[in-house]
Amino acid sequence: MSPLSTTVPLFSVQPTFLDVLADVQSGNTPKDSFYISCFVSNKSVHGTVDVYRSGSEVVLRGKDGFDVQVGNHKPTLTVSCPELNVSNVLIKSPKSQITVHNPKGIETFDISPQGELYVVGGPNGELSLSSITDDGAFTRTLDGHLTYVTKVLFFPSGHVVLSAGGDMQIKLWSAADGSNPRTFLGHKRAVTDLAMIGRGRNFLSASKDGTVKLWECGSGSLIHSFTNPLDIPIEPTTMAVSKRYDGISAASSSPLEFETDDKLLTIGYDNGDIAIYGLSTKNLLASIPTKSVDSEISNINVVDDRIFVARGKNSEIWDLRSLTVPLETISLPSPVVGMGASAANSVAFATQVGTPVVFEDHKVSYYAAGFGDSTVIGVKWSRSDGIYFAGKNGSIKRY
Repeated sequence: MSPLSTTVPLFSVQPTFLDVLADVQSGNTPKDSFYISCFVSNKSVHGTVDVYRSGSEVVLRGKDGFDVQVGNHKPTLTVSCPELNVSNVLIKSPKSQITVHNPKGIETFDISPQGELYVVGGPNGELSLSSITDDGAFTRTLDGHLTYVTKVLFFPSGHVVLSAGGDMQIKLWSAADGSNPRTFLGHKRAVTDLAMIGRGRNFLSASKDGTVKLWECGSGSLIHSFTNPLDIPIEPTTMAVSKRYDGISAASSSPLEFETDDKLLTIGYDNGDIAIYGLSTKNLLASIPTKSVDSEISNINVVDDRIFVARGKNSEIWDLRSLTVPLETISLPSPVVGMGASAANSVAFATQVGTPVVFEDHKVSYYAAGFGDSTVIGVKWSRSDGIYFAGKNGSIKRY
């Protein structure tokens, strides 16, 4: 059976479009406009939307190929682009916004599982830990990396944070007092990704040195180094941990491993290769070779034990439940820089171009407006209060 394949358009809309609507509605200005663009595969349409009053109503008139209306649930837009066969898509504005006070912007972020805290890492090696709900009244600055921060990750408890950087270090932080009780050393080049196992007594780190390392937190011990199966100079860019599909029991023999039994480790490489290991046995279970040039694996995300892999310059999202061939592919016209999922059929994508998109039940649910030309660096799906997208300029928006 051929995999289900879906091509997803991307939109870019002026982040201040709500201000434009409000100014016309209030009478501050009789008319105004905002820009909008649509991208499908290698085609694009760029237009404007005129906004004016007609009696007590605010009217929107799309130009240059667009039909735009205010959505039934404000603040949203319903947009069509007939030239690209796109109709009645929903574009939402954020419910709330956090502005991170880091003049050099941010490179990575995470939201605590309880939805109470966020942590960001910047290009200068500094981390900032702050509360979400009280306008950052609780804020800690964690200054420990010598160069740019590549990854931050909350433990499931929400009380501890891991960070990794271009300085080859991995640091463990207390969210309560900002202390750094342990630093993990062993990589020979920049660390590119981190992954938690279970409750966090073990975690994994990927590095440009070509290895993925398994660590034990309590002792700081290095348990195992996974090297790429082809023994060629490729770099792991991303990874994820999930349950095994076949249900075969595979227990670890190491007293330093916890909750690694019956788990899969999926690693993506910069050349597009994918390797899948039994985490407890360390055995290679599948090796999926690169599909084409420019096919770097940019993100791997797991939800309900489905493995979603984003690959390529014009991104394809693969659902790898069969381990060797995708059961579903979702094609986007720009590389994915962040991916998050909350349920079996609900995945959010942030790409290098355009507005982030939320994809549910094999179709687009809505687009997340508000970033404009600011690069979106990632997405996190909070169990408690929705989806967060973060921009490189230091804005974190909730939808």
